[in-house]
Amino acid sequence: MYNNILVPVDGSEKSALAALHGAELASKTGSKLFLFHVVPSLPPYIDTAPDRLSKVQQSIMDQLIEQGNIILSKVNDDLAAYGLNIHTDIAVGNPAEQIIKKAKEINCELVIMGSRGLGEIKGILMGSVSNKVTKHAGCPVMIVR
Repeated sequence: MYNNILVPVDGSEKSALAALHGAELASKTGSKLFLFHVVPSLPPYIDTAPDRLSKVQQSIMDQLIEQGNIILSKVNDDLAAYGLNIHTDIAVGNPAEQIIKKAKEINCELVIMGSRGLGEIKGILMGSVSNKVTKHAGCPVMIVR
């Protein structure tokens, strides 16, 4: 039923729980498990010294990507007991858009992701990554609370 399962991870407890659900399901169904981390893009800034600013922004992005790789590695290690061949990837951009893009790219049949637990009103006002993915993904989305 599920050949490819995508689990976006962000270092939160909810995403770690989603990864455990993904590993459990993948181990029972023989699915491939994809762990995916998205580093949000930094907003562009206007400065009189753009070269200096671009170096600072690049340094920040490098650190965020390094942190993302650490998150992926930790979750991968936490799932080692399942004996799965886990694929990991990282992208930079809008998290919801990148998750939807990745799901399509790997022909994903299921996305499993954590809920941040926003209150209903706050979630409506702010929106959320899981809400956007649920609405726009071309496959079922499981939200783990």
